[in-house]
Amino acid sequence: MILQYQEPTPLRAQEAYAKQLRKLTEDRTGEKALIKLAEIRTGKKVTYPALADLPKLWAALPRRKEPEERYAGQCRVRLERFAAFVAEKQPRAREFIEVKEETARAFMDSESARGVSPKTWNDTLKLLRATFKHLHPHLSDGSNPFHGLVTKATQTINREPFTVEELKAITEACAQDDFIRPIITTGMCTAMRRGDCCELKWQDVDLEHGFITVKTAKTGQKVDIPIFPLLKEELERTRKGKSPYCFPKQAEMYANNPDGITWRVKQVLAKALRWAHAPKALPEVSPEEVRCRGLEYLDGLEESPRAEKMRSVFTAYANGKGLKEVMRETGCSRGSVSGYLNEIEREIGCPVVRGKRRALNTDELQSSRQNGQRKVSVHDFHSFRVTWITLALAAGVPLELVQRVTGHRTVAVVLKHYFRPGREDFRQAILAAMPKMLGEGSRKSAIEEAREILQGMTAKTWRRDREQLLRLLG
Repeated sequence: MILQYQEPTPLRAQEAYAKQLRKLTEDRTGEKALIKLAEIRTGKKVTYPALADLPKLWAALPRRKEPEERYAGQCRVRLERFAAFVAEKQPRAREFIEVKEETARAFMDSESARGVSPKTWNDTLKLLRATFKHLHPHLSDGSNPFHGLVTKATQTINREPFTVEELKAITEACAQDDFIRPIITTGMCTAMRRGDCCELKWQDVDLEHGFITVKTAKTGQKVDIPIFPLLKEELERTRKGKSPYCFPKQAEMYANNPDGITWRVKQVLAKALRWAHAPKALPEVSPEEVRCRGLEYLDGLEESPRAEKMRSVFTAYANGKGLKEVMRETGCSRGSVSGYLNEIEREIGCPVVRGKRRALNTDELQSSRQNGQRKVSVHDFHSFRVTWITLALAAGVPLELVQRVTGHRTVAVVLKHYFRPGREDFRQAILAAMPKMLGEGSRKSAIEEAREILQGMTAKTWRRDREQLLRLLG
């Protein structure tokens, strides 16, 4: 059969042109063409979700391990904030595929303007970039509006390890607290994370052979940890009951309110660090002794309106009146009344203020950073992990054994983030490990060494410096 070629008529050509024009007009962004191409390549029907559904779709993504509730909440808030930003800056965009690169960049600029830290900025960028990638894997990276953005350099502030004196103060501070003491003791002796300590199970504890063998919740690594006598005593004190957990009440609180565990730990740390670096608590004396000491101090002050106010405040308070009554009677503000009573307490060396103390301020456990909306914690539960690793490595424990306890996959992580010896401890460890001829050098006299110790002594190091002076004196 022979097919004869028919020359297209002007009418047919005009119809073909109109049809093609309609296609181009209906698909100005090329979206339909991309969908058709993706369906041909994957053999599956392609759909693009709405921007408003991003948080829900992110939660439904397949993953090996379910994210922690707190982390999932943070991600949900960031995705909702991004969707609201796009609705304002690019109102015609309904589906996430329509988000332009300039809109993505503008959102990240707005995050910087909010004052978030570089780490938070990077986490937001990685979350959005990964979410876009997982929700349309059939498209190239070039279609991802976050693909071209680069992460920022971060400011790393590592947690500081506790000194031996501070560890002793911490054990004293929580000695009578039957709830938080077992968790602190476990963290101190095992280098385990907060959650692993709270959810420690009896099946992972071998008291007979003195080992804990557990799979860490964060990394899934199996670790072997020798049981120190302090922890063994705590575990033996805790009776094994029906619960699989060694510390059932603490495991329950961690599951329902992990911040409650953190708060209790920080209260102990705040109290202990003040004990370690401040004078001992004032001795308790009778109310009559307090009155006598207070009046004796006030009698020694020069006559002035302030001294008269202080005397009236102290007299009213010593007579058993409360702060509000003292304020009404003397006409002083709450701040003035508290200031007068605290000054007298400090000068006479015994407690004056009555009643239960408020929760301790934990600001001293945190440190400011150049960028970021919140301070960073330098002393918290994770500091026990840093302390354990620092003490072990400084004492000469092989790095391979430390890794078996902590579950870290690489040496670099341990050395970069966890080995944090103090300068003097570091110097002593290096000198002890190096050949004797290098450590001796030109020896200083005992007087010169004592002078250097005294000149470098601080409120934080005086106990250690005192021990060095005593050793120097023989």
